[in-house]
Amino acid sequence: MRPNQNTKIKKLKGPILVIGAAGFIGYNFLLNLSKVRNDVYGLVRRKNSWRLKNFDQKDKILVCDIRNYSKTKKNFRKIKPQTIFNCSAYGAYPYQKDVRKIYEINFLSTVNILEILSKQKFNVYLHCGSSSEYGLNCTAPCESDKLLPNSHYAVSKAAVSNLISFYGKKMKKPVIHLRLYSVYGPWEEPKRLIPNIIKKGLNKKLPKLVDGNISRDFIYIDDVFNAFIHIATNIKPKHWGEIYNIGTGVKTSISKLVDIAKEIYHIEEPAKFGSMKNRNWDLSNWYANVKKIKKEFLNPKCPEINFLHLFFL
Repeated sequence: MRPNQNTKIKKLKGPILVIGAAGFIGYNFLLNLSKVRNDVYGLVRRKNSWRLKNFDQKDKILVCDIRNYSKTKKNFRKIKPQTIFNCSAYGAYPYQKDVRKIYEINFLSTVNILEILSKQKFNVYLHCGSSSEYGLNCTAPCESDKLLPNSHYAVSKAAVSNLISFYGKKMKKPVIHLRLYSVYGPWEEPKRLIPNIIKKGLNKKLPKLVDGNISRDFIYIDDVFNAFIHIATNIKPKHWGEIYNIGTGVKTSISKLVDIAKEIYHIEEPAKFGSMKNRNWDLSNWYANVKKIKKEFLNPKCPEINFLHLFFL
């Protein structure tokens, strides 16, 4: 986090609720917020997550399956959250194949949450969307461009973006949908690409790799967190129901990433591209268009309020 982030975090209206706090993104949010405030709660489906074993404020962790409307409502009434970060998701990993569960967790549970919130006062709700929503239309798309989802996960997330727009524009609720690109950093799943490259690299090795032409827009978890905090503390009615891309706008191919790793770790062995099967949604030119968020939330005259340092390299 940047030095001035603590000031911004203190400005958030509480209590604060992180939904999906046992996941990679949610746990980072929970940790960062809890270091500054004592009114931060995490909502999780299971309490035995390997990440939560390292969290010492066990009384702030609430177990609730957000697919269950009545239990979710009970927890919201108990906490009375004013700032809500929904980081829950299912289907982003290849082993998460239960199609019904994808739509129940990603879409129907969001309906539950927004319906509950619509009946009470709250300050801001920020939803973790995905660049996967663009699907085949993946090359620097604007937020208003056509979505061509190419997986059940992408379809479910695209549906949520329409849901958020409806609650913001039509129902006049302070909700925003943020489409995240390839987030990496501490507490990421060990089998994910960058953690795997680091683990293998420390032993002068490379992991199995997909086609080297496949690309990503890699963004560090702290930049994502900073973006959420900045938006949450600067939201205005004109932003309600809006969608924003959260990325760097920089395309990085797998082959480029490997070249960087080989240089850092002094790896001599050749990369074996194609030794791992491409995922169904892997694409060659996948990177963000960040013009909208820069225009509406970044002020080049006041760099201290900016949150994505990569925009200014």
